[in-house]
Amino acid sequence: MKISGEQTIPAPRERVWSLFNDPQRLSKLIPGCDNLETLAPNEYAGTVNVGISAVKGVYTGKIKLEEVRPPEHYRMLIDGKGKQGFLRGGGTLDLVAKDAGQTLVRYAGDVQIGGPLVQVGQRVIDSAAKMMLGQFFAAAEAELKAEAKGVIARQGIFINFWRYLLSIIRSIFRRNS
Repeated sequence: MKISGEQTIPAPRERVWSLFNDPQRLSKLIPGCDNLETLAPNEYAGTVNVGISAVKGVYTGKIKLEEVRPPEHYRMLIDGKGKQGFLRGGGTLDLVAKDAGQTLVRYAGDVQIGGPLVQVGQRVIDSAAKMMLGQFFAAAEAELKAEAKGVIARQGIFINFWRYLLSIIRSIFRRNS
C-alpha cells in the first residue's frame, strides 16, 4: 500500500520538527496510540490500539529514523505486529518552510500489510489510513496552536476525530466559495 500527501500546518518549521520528534507529545497525536517510548537515539517502540472495519486489535512496533536532517527531513522504517496481522514499511517526511510561519509537510511511504487485516480490503484500509492521517494532522495543528498561546491542548480520539470532521467541512466550504 502506498501512502503519500501533503498538509500545510500554520506553524514555523522548527516548531513542527520539534513536535514530530518528541515521543511524549507525538503519542498524543497518533490515533489509538497507547504509548511511545525512546529505545535509543532515533529509535522508538510503541503500542497502538486500532480498529479497521471488523478487525480490531492492539499492535506493537518499532520505528527507526534514518537520514535525519533537522529541521527538514527523515526516513522512517516501521515494523509492527499484532494478533490481527503485521505492518512493515518505510517512508519519508519532509518539512518545507513557507511564508507567514507556515510549514508544508510532505509524506510518502510504502507499507506491506499481512494477516487477517488484509481480508478487510484495500479500499477500506486506504480510507482508514486517510482518516487516521487527517486526525493526526488536526491534532498536530491544535497542539501547535495551544503551544503558541502557552496552554495545553486537549487531545483524545473523539476530540481529534471531531477536529478532522470540521477540517473536511471547512475545506468543502472553501472550495464552494
